[in-house]
Amino acid sequence: MPIYEYRCENDACRHEFEEILSFSEGEKPQPCPKCGSTTKKLVSLSDFILKGDGWFGKAQRIKGQMKKKNERILERQKDRYSGTGPRIQPNVDGKPVDSWADAQKLAKEKGKIAETYQPMVEKEKRGET
Repeated sequence: MPIYEYRCENDACRHEFEEILSFSEGEKPQPCPKCGSTTKKLVSLSDFILKGDGWFGKAQRIKGQMKKKNERILERQKDRYSGTGPRIQPNVDGKPVDSWADAQKLAKEKGKIAETYQPMVEKEKRGET
């Protein structure tokens, strides 16, 4: 049951007191225990803390975590699509070579399918890689 605080409205008394009452009784005016005059219910501070998943503190923490996560994702996407991310090294069977054209020639010499290197050779010619 809640604790209600009251103050006597009699200017001579002005006594303040607390009562533990049910919700329905707490809304009714209570007589002053000293003088019997009418009282006014006071608004008091509470000392309880709302805990759990649905309250403000956790929502703010999760919002901050999601913001950081989204920033990391955006950075990775920028790297991936801007060309500043990891680059593919021209190679044949794991042996690195200097250019995609050299890789295509080496693949032909080894009897591999060299046409798969053509798109990279053309990008290299345009200066895109």
